[in-house]
Amino acid sequence: MNKRACITTFLAALLCLTAIGSVWAQTRIPGVYQGNTFTYDVSAVWSSTDPSAVVPAELLSINQTEYYRVTIAAVSGAEITTQTVWHFYNGTETTSIGTINVETGVTNGGFWAIVAGNLGVNDRLHPSGPNYITVNATVMREYLGGSRETNHLILTLEGSDSGGDYIEHVDYYFDKQTGMLVQLSDAKVYSNPTVTITRLWKIKESNVWVVPEFPSVLILPLLMAIIMMMAIVYKKKNASIAKTLIPS
Repeated sequence: MNKRACITTFLAALLCLTAIGSVWAQTRIPGVYQGNTFTYDVSAVWSSTDPSAVVPAELLSINQTEYYRVTIAAVSGAEITTQTVWHFYNGTETTSIGTINVETGVTNGGFWAIVAGNLGVNDRLHPSGPNYITVNATVMREYLGGSRETNHLILTLEGSDSGGDYIEHVDYYFDKQTGMLVQLSDAKVYSNPTVTITRLWKIKESNVWVVPEFPSVLILPLLMAIIMMMAIVYKKKNASIAKTLIPS
């Protein structure tokens, strides 16, 4: 093999390794596990400049929600199977089973608002999917009594449906560790007449983080303080014993 052929072979191999490394770097791994549950408050707000307009029945139904619960039924690679229960105050409920792939973003029924765990700023949500949505920021927010690292996404979309043309403003917060939705505000603004429909979601229960997380930076100082207190108590106890043994 001549020198030119060796160089060509080396460059081709290097290119392949680079491409493989790029794919590995983009792989999305779920941050949830089988048996995890997440329960949400769900509500809707409606307004219109048309005095004769009426609130859609769907929104009235949403505001009769007691809770919406998502259970992680299975996790296989990048694909998550969910079981959901939409429970209403009158005791009725609807259930569904579906899947979502955190690598591609492809859903098949069920719950759609799950992304990979431990995404960072500017990371694509679904590197093998058709969209280029990325994490805007990572912030600390209070959920379920504790401070959590939370990925924030802000989107502005344009579209049309049976209600006409609209501009949609979406504000997502995903728990960084698990990739689960913790809060959502989705506002569709229609024109002629102006109608605004806002859907709101917020987590209210989970078996993943029930007790507020203890800051790891305080563990070592607390442990040292406990050891010092134990040493002081031990020293005082020994001094007391020694004093009783010394004849007066």
